[in-house]
Amino acid sequence: MDEEQSRGDRNISVHRDAISSAIVSGNGNKVIVYHYHLEAAPSERVQVASQALGANPYRGLASFQVEDAEVYFGRESQVQRLWNHLRDLSRYNQVEAVPTRFLPVLGPSGSGKSSLVRAGLLPELAHCPLPGFKQPRVVVMTPGSTPLESLAVVLARIVENDATPVKKTREFLEELKLANTDGQYDGLRRIANAFPNIESSPLILLIDQFEEVYSLCKKDTERHIFIENLLEAATTPEAKTLVIATLRSDFLGETQQHQHLNQIIGSEQSIIIPAMSTEELRKAIAEPAKHANHSLDEAIIDLLIEQTKGREGALPLLQFTLAQIWEGIKKDISPNTTLKSIGGVGGALAGEAQRLYEALKPNEQNIAKRIFLGLVELGEGARTTRRRIDLDRLKAQQDDEITFRKVLRLFSEPGLRLITLASDSEGRYAAEVTHEALFEHWKQLRIWIDEGRNDIYFQRRLDEAATFWLQSNRPEGSLWRSPDLDLAKSYYSQNSYEMSSRQIEFFQASIQA
Repeated sequence: MDEEQSRGDRNISVHRDAISSAIVSGNGNKVIVYHYHLEAAPSERVQVASQALGANPYRGLASFQVEDAEVYFGRESQVQRLWNHLRDLSRYNQVEAVPTRFLPVLGPSGSGKSSLVRAGLLPELAHCPLPGFKQPRVVVMTPGSTPLESLAVVLARIVENDATPVKKTREFLEELKLANTDGQYDGLRRIANAFPNIESSPLILLIDQFEEVYSLCKKDTERHIFIENLLEAATTPEAKTLVIATLRSDFLGETQQHQHLNQIIGSEQSIIIPAMSTEELRKAIAEPAKHANHSLDEAIIDLLIEQTKGREGALPLLQFTLAQIWEGIKKDISPNTTLKSIGGVGGALAGEAQRLYEALKPNEQNIAKRIFLGLVELGEGARTTRRRIDLDRLKAQQDDEITFRKVLRLFSEPGLRLITLASDSEGRYAAEVTHEALFEHWKQLRIWIDEGRNDIYFQRRLDEAATFWLQSNRPEGSLWRSPDLDLAKSYYSQNSYEMSSRQIEFFQASIQA
């Protein structure tokens, strides 16, 4: 297939195996995708009947995934642009000057970076393979609070073909932490180069939400080693590893902590994702509906464009609105009626969140408030990002298990998906807010954050101390003393109902010490 051939073919088939690897077939080529986070409740995928109205082709707040490529429209020129950049990086070899094969994809929250790479670029690698990358292995991961472990897990899955490769994960984690005699962290390069068939199936690492190495990872050393491993693997002459990273543009300043990474991001090698044009928005709105056997009226399309164009971070709100409109169509409710009832593109998300919250009983509302505040990561100034956290750290000791699960399930139902649940390498479930648009548009949540900012900071300190103490086999030297213990006593007297079991255990052990 010619590299410059038009990329209109959407004929792909996607299959998932036991370790949630997606195999994308297009034109006889394959892209095997390995995920770190395994979906707890995968969203409904598009399965269009020949005559009847198809399944909802809009993804709401969730990012488009590789399975959604058939209904991902409007970004064709940007997919081509990413593919061209990646092709140019992949062409360098031992003879030519070797750049770092690291492709930064930059844009504000809500600009569609994740969807562009997952549902646009990855399927395109099957339609039109990169030179020498006809059957690549693609690792899709978010860094989380422990990026080295996240990377070790997914690498171990490739080798062991096992969803929970605990032993191999430990082995790879130690390799990633080791520096060679020149002081370089080359563990990722050595692991990747030892993969079976690495010559015919090179490795592509997609680090989505790269900002998490700054917002969630609190250990400077781990952050440095993780980044060094990526850059070292992407710079070696043998060209067996490519790295793609999506990064929120308001985190560009943090990259100055690492000179090499900052230089790459500041060069022509990086890509800034522009806002969608009117025609791109029109395709993104109209084409999925046609694919699912229903055409939207031009008037409603124009109205949606008017309410979306030029608004930063509006793409997830548009998708959420379209998902609600589609559900209305299934009930014979006109799109215009639905759009008015939910308050337009700007009001749809906040209205649904508030409606669910107000329908809860008072004790359930308290749990909902605590859950959402537990999923917030406060940054400098007013910057707020998502926080992924295990459910056992989110649940307060006094919470009834059934009620806690009921509230969590209500906000994570596939039809709404304000909260996303996923399992980690050991089968534990973690939660995170599906999209940061919720922080800006849900007034109630903004009030909770503003009023509880100091308590949130203290809760984070307490939770981190309790977690470290437990993971270190409860050493007495890690317990709190005054003045921290005095603050904890004051907090406990007012907020004991908000503390998790691990926090209370740590607090009580500190008092007794």
